[in-house]
Amino acid sequence: MYYPILKGKQFELAALKELVGYIPVGNVCPILEPVNLSLGPLVATISELTTAGITSWVVINPSQGEFVGGSGSIAASLTTQLAAVGTGTGVFVPCVKVRDATDVSAIALLRSIPTPFVVYVEGSITPGLTLDLMRASVVALNPEKTENSIWGSLPRVVLFHDGFDKKSRNLDYGVESFYSDYHTKYRTCPNAIGFGDYTILGERFSEGGGPAFVVTLHLSYLDPSRLNHMYVRHFSSYSDNDSQSDPGGKFREALDLLVSHVTSNSTKFVNTAGLQDFMTLHGTRHYPGLGVVKKISIKHHIQTLSGW
Repeated sequence: MYYPILKGKQFELAALKELVGYIPVGNVCPILEPVNLSLGPLVATISELTTAGITSWVVINPSQGEFVGGSGSIAASLTTQLAAVGTGTGVFVPCVKVRDATDVSAIALLRSIPTPFVVYVEGSITPGLTLDLMRASVVALNPEKTENSIWGSLPRVVLFHDGFDKKSRNLDYGVESFYSDYHTKYRTCPNAIGFGDYTILGERFSEGGGPAFVVTLHLSYLDPSRLNHMYVRHFSSYSDNDSQSDPGGKFREALDLLVSHVTSNSTKFVNTAGLQDFMTLHGTRHYPGLGVVKKISIKHHIQTLSGW
């Protein structure tokens, strides 16, 4: 099962809502961390996913965006707002985010929270922390940050990592980069029930960027000739790289490259809703803004992995 890790930002939530009907129910469970104090858009997304039969983990002790510094548990507020829109209770799985073994407030929460709940560990796990994690139904962890001898004792885990080789400048992206083999590798771990990643966004939280000198589009794909590992193809604009002007023109340059490559390699890419969005924009020559462009790449990435 696939567990994409997303922030509760506008276009990430929109990507999930637009995937309803395109991803198999029971194959995808998003892990959502709120970043805005206003929970309305998140509540609406959870409600829509629940109606479609898609379960979500929701971090109840968020610490990024407008929650920097921590605000305690938001579980009660979420439950109340979901009930107000008629979704009812029990529609999301409470998730405690633990930075690492020094995260005192999170550890206190997971010791006191009623079961069932799940845990998302960002950093490393110590043997002592493992004892507290035993209360959780499932623990999502990064095996690159903790030895298997430690997390191997946990009964049910989701293995995730940050597979996206994020660059500080779009100009620095090459043609292609390796992304991950976790969607195949997790099955070799007896206590792993699924895998996760940060889609094409990367782990580091960003409030959003400004105008770009270069527009780059990211398109994920699985390569059967390379053990079905996932790679990301990067398509970058090439005109006037010293100026932030004409983002629409730069988008169309990158989109032309994407469509040309996909057309010539049609069997390489899953024909997702996101890919169809790109094709539609290519036909209309419309530039929807970089937020929408990022949303489309997220949609394509999630749907591509939804069968695993």
